[in-house]
Amino acid sequence: MNQEKTELKRTLGPFMLWGLGVGYVISGMYFGWNLGLAEGGTLGLAVATLFIIIMYVTFTFSYTEMACAIPKAGGAFDYARLGLGKNWGFLAGIAQSIEFIFAPPAIAAAIGAYFNVFFPEISITTIAITAYLIFTLINISGVKFAAYFELIITIIAVVELLLFPE
Repeated sequence: MNQEKTELKRTLGPFMLWGLGVGYVISGMYFGWNLGLAEGGTLGLAVATLFIIIMYVTFTFSYTEMACAIPKAGGAFDYARLGLGKNWGFLAGIAQSIEFIFAPPAIAAAIGAYFNVFFPEISITTIAITAYLIFTLINISGVKFAAYFELIITIIAVVELLLFPE
């Protein structure tokens, strides 16, 4: 049996990864942090942010360590399966699948609610379904195209935040 040696092709460079990371933070600010500030006030949001920082730092270090120790594409499923056994691996895989299934509609609903403020004649559901379909088509187009799209949106958002900081 003749097996060819295959390699992963680098698709995203440092600038593209910067765009993805900053884009996630900005979208979190628009759809999450503003609500937390209104509910908990400045001190409440500061305390919540401290806990989130601790959680993200420990998550990042743990995930990085696991990715180096178990370089497979299965993610949380493979890490839990090899570290905790077949049953826990299955549970981690199911949890990851649930996240991937429910996160996009939740994001689309948030986009629908956000744009409904500007276009009240269009229902939130219509905007959400349209956003979901647009982003699905962008992702189907490929990783590179999706990353470029997000980079452009991130740059626009950064410029907007610099021009209108409040």
